[in-house]
Amino acid sequence: MKPVCVCRSCGRTIEKEFLYCPWCGKESAEFDSSVIDRVFERIEQQQSESREQHIKRMADELDSLEKDLNVLALSAEMHK
Repeated sequence: MKPVCVCRSCGRTIEKEFLYCPWCGKESAEFDSSVIDRVFERIEQQQSESREQHIKRMADELDSLEKDLNVLALSAEMHK
């Protein structure tokens, strides 16, 4: 993997050896780790929210299945 940096002008990731940003043409800057850190924080937040939503959907489905099972068990008891 080639070392990369972030253009301080347009914010795109470019190879560190580039003298100029191929996207905006500005002279490339040194590596700006704060930009990368913010990107990873945003990704982690989105993943966390997605996991929480998935868990909630699974819990709702489990509750629904449990209600159906209770109805079936009661129905079986009444037919004995």
